[in-house]
Amino acid sequence: MLKQFLMEQALKQIRKKMYISPDYKVETYLQKIVKYFDPVKAKSRKLIIVYEFHDSGENNGCWTISIADSKCTLMKGESEAYDTKLYMTADAYNRILSGRLDFARLAYSTGAIRYYGNTLGHRELNEYLSIPKEERLACL
Repeated sequence: MLKQFLMEQALKQIRKKMYISPDYKVETYLQKIVKYFDPVKAKSRKLIIVYEFHDSGENNGCWTISIADSKCTLMKGESEAYDTKLYMTADAYNRILSGRLDFARLAYSTGAIRYYGNTLGHRELNEYLSIPKEERLACL
């Protein structure tokens, strides 16, 4: 009886951690990449990263981040030519942003994210961002 109660409580806690607000939109967070992009850090670098979300309801779809000529743009849809493609669920992305899933070590090894192309492209993108601490974003 006690064991069952403890298991139920543990499951409730896990569900709370995995809960995504109905207002959560991956596009809102992807737009922050453009907002916090620092053209000085990127200089003349070219980089194309595709984010593909699956099994995520309204958040399903592809978005492409393009960096060229010290400019960063976000477009809905998948670019045929890309340096890096990240394939994940919106829940995994939410956990990475909130710091509940360590992007650098755990996301790839647990299968939460699949990479196609250059696996270091996402890390390179993070070097071009200047995210204020008050945003509390682990990485984008």
